[in-house]
Amino acid sequence: MIRLATTLAVAVIAVAGCGGGAETAAPATSEAPTAAVQASPTEITVPAAPEPSEGQKKAFFTALASVDPALATNQEKALTVGSQVCEKILASPEDPMQFSAFAAEQLAVAAPTAEGFVAAVAEWCSPE
Repeated sequence: MIRLATTLAVAVIAVAGCGGGAETAAPATSEAPTAAVQASPTEITVPAAPEPSEGQKKAFFTALASVDPALATNQEKALTVGSQVCEKILASPEDPMQFSAFAAEQLAVAAPTAEGFVAAVAEWCSPE
């Protein structure tokens, strides 16, 4: 009987010791996600396209009319796509002509026309 009591006492102490280890392990587990969140890369923010002035809009539509008169007819769409192209230029100014494919798709025009559109956007698109 004494042996059984001693065995139970040892078992209780062992379980209590393991329980303490589990309690210690829990905070370490909850700290790991925090460390992972802190290690995540920072978000990249792209500057918004500047609003062209009235003079810039007039020059933009004149340039578009010389590239393709149809581009200048829907001025709202031209400004919307122009702002999107401008945001891409601001995000990667090294080669603004790379966005001609985007402009061609958005405007449903051929590549040379899209290149002219991007060049016209680049005239008013500049960092604030």
